[in-house]
Amino acid sequence: MAIGIDVGGTNTDAAIIGKEIVTVKIPNEEGIGSILKKLSEYADLKKEKVVVSTSIPLNLILSRFDEYKTLTLLIPGPGLNYSKMGKVIQGFVNHRGDVVEEIDEGEIKNAIKEKADNVAIASKFSVRNAELEYRVYEIVKEYFDEKTISLSHNVGMINFPQRVNTTVVNAKLSKTIYELTDLIKSYAGDFFYYKGDGGIIPYQIALKNPSELYNSSPAAVAVGAYFLTREKDALVLDIGGTTTDFVILENGKPKIVENIEIMGRKTLIRCVDSFSIPFGGDSVVEDGKLKPYREDKALAFGGSKFTLTDALNCVGYEIGDYKASKNAGKEIFEDLRDAESIVESYIEMASNAVKSVDADRIIGTGYLAKILTPSIAKKARVSYIIPSHSEAVNAVGVAVSKISLTLYARFDTEIGRATFNGVVEKSPFSQGSLPDDSEFIVEAVNKAREIALSYGALEEEVEDVRVIYFNAYTVVRGGIKRGKIADVIVQIEPGISYGMMGQI
Repeated sequence: MAIGIDVGGTNTDAAIIGKEIVTVKIPNEEGIGSILKKLSEYADLKKEKVVVSTSIPLNLILSRFDEYKTLTLLIPGPGLNYSKMGKVIQGFVNHRGDVVEEIDEGEIKNAIKEKADNVAIASKFSVRNAELEYRVYEIVKEYFDEKTISLSHNVGMINFPQRVNTTVVNAKLSKTIYELTDLIKSYAGDFFYYKGDGGIIPYQIALKNPSELYNSSPAAVAVGAYFLTREKDALVLDIGGTTTDFVILENGKPKIVENIEIMGRKTLIRCVDSFSIPFGGDSVVEDGKLKPYREDKALAFGGSKFTLTDALNCVGYEIGDYKASKNAGKEIFEDLRDAESIVESYIEMASNAVKSVDADRIIGTGYLAKILTPSIAKKARVSYIIPSHSEAVNAVGVAVSKISLTLYARFDTEIGRATFNGVVEKSPFSQGSLPDDSEFIVEAVNKAREIALSYGALEEEVEDVRVIYFNAYTVVRGGIKRGKIADVIVQIEPGISYGMMGQI
């Protein structure tokens, strides 16, 4: 059994995948604790696989990005001037991962006198040796809550400016994700978070690099849509309460974009390539027009605002308390049929979005999918599918996905060192040895699989490992080959869990 939870902009959806699929939906104002409590009636959350998808913390941080002041401590060493990106401090790990200049504790203590809400610590080559980041962390945590400090080596990848920007995002997110994690653990014990590329990671990894959760809801919708329909190439549209999101499926997987820009800063965040229109079922109707914002639930669901959902009820549908919608509609329209113009304006915008991409078929999801998808498809002149459990496809996608991990490995056989995601470990190769390129790749792949298996992945789920980057060269001194250095980045690919493939 697997349980998926997706906290959207308006509602929280959950899916329990066992012999059959059970879905639950509650409004966000009831809180994630409420749905966890409800799910406890169906299953023992401390014994089952629980996965949570949420973009809410990141969206909240982005809306108040500059309000959360970040102290950025940079350890770049000699070379380019990074002072515009943060406070440059003494210390240096060279390109090989050797500590060649120590930090100055007094300088760090003086720097952290600056008032800040959180701290980002970034050493230029920390992905090859994170020792200096950890030393600075030990000093900083005497003055700041550990939950507000982020280290750049957890982001991975060598690009220093983009790693700094991503670490700043993580620092602003960190405390919120820690608090959310504590709440979920009180109900579920160990659990997983859903990533923006369609895979899942243990909560312990998400705490170190929470920016991986960016755009997780659209990713979940795309994976869930494929799982329920087996349509490999289509445009998935998710009609929510606040927005309507669009994600392209290519060969059964959501289209991915790299190096997302946040607040004008390029990052190392990798996620689904989605786009949205700011209209959904709870979009407000004012002055005879549909507005691009949400203020409350629809009147049909006990809210205080007349919305697109209420307009649908005025033209003949029966969603929720449809009589409340019609009563309010009589005061807004001379004839209830005039509400059709509101519905048509939404269909026009959604169909234009569909036509903006090269799609022959759409998959409709969301609680209004059954009502609106046929009209959107007709207007856009494409075919459509509405899967079972269309109102909670996102939660289904969360539940059925498998662990996906990225590992940055560096091997230096001249000095007998191996580094995995910035942490130095015992090398699998003897000092001075000259392994083949394939041997380096095998060791990196095996390490990634070892980590995934330790978090509960199935053997079958760690077979699909992709080499993202590889570079190796021989170290020659005095005309003698002294060893080899290799950088390898591998990823256990996102996808549907092996154990779920036969569920429908």
